[in-house]
Amino acid sequence: MIQVAEEYNNYNTTNKKEWLVRFGPTDGEIKSDVVEELPDSKSILKNNRMTDRLAMLDIPEAEMTPAVSLAVSALLEKLDDVNRELSRTKDSLSEIERLVDVDCLAPIPNRRAFMRRLSWTITMHERYGHPSAILYFDINEFKQINDRYGHAAGDLAIRHVAQLLSNTMRESDFLARIGGDEFAVIMYYANEDAAKKRGAKIVEKLQKTPFNFNGKQLTVAAAFGYYAIRSGDDAESALSSADMSMYVDKRRSKAKLTKA
Repeated sequence: MIQVAEEYNNYNTTNKKEWLVRFGPTDGEIKSDVVEELPDSKSILKNNRMTDRLAMLDIPEAEMTPAVSLAVSALLEKLDDVNRELSRTKDSLSEIERLVDVDCLAPIPNRRAFMRRLSWTITMHERYGHPSAILYFDINEFKQINDRYGHAAGDLAIRHVAQLLSNTMRESDFLARIGGDEFAVIMYYANEDAAKKRGAKIVEKLQKTPFNFNGKQLTVAAAFGYYAIRSGDDAESALSSADMSMYVDKRRSKAKLTKA
């Protein structure tokens, strides 16, 4: 800290003015006529917190001159400002992180958040053997809703399905909109059979639960697939397997309608 104070002597007149603003005068100048305008060491260190922090620096008392005290106090205050700004930045980044993980249309997580959670789920399965399964939903004839009633109706249908899925989830489940008219759920501590039964119940409830659009009661149907997570899976392959299962169900449903 003595070096900090001694560097003052190497500055030109202009820089000395800046130094005085930032750190205060040197020992010699304190003894000059301006000494009466400057606070003494006791007033500088009257704040208990500042006193404790200065004590932690373990500067010998003989070296803790008024000029050094002023310089150190200014540096510590600057450090506090930096820490506060860093804390605000972290809070802002956390908020941005939260926003980029939320779907732009439905108030549920998006694909980005889902894939990250799915990767973590696979890790837990491989490390501890926790069984988990994926449910995959796709709204049937979604394009017809947009074509017949407009995109506002399609957006409302997305939010309707998201709300219904949210209401049927366990607290431990993780629901997300994967994209377009597709949704996926991670079911913790569930095997493939449990996922299949849950998916069938949700699809049945969806068909029986209409939503209102401009005074019209509209209903949506969905196909679903399921997949139990296995060792060696990665997030993309696991989700793709659930997606393929959903398409099998969709083709099966279309075949039934054709026969009927």
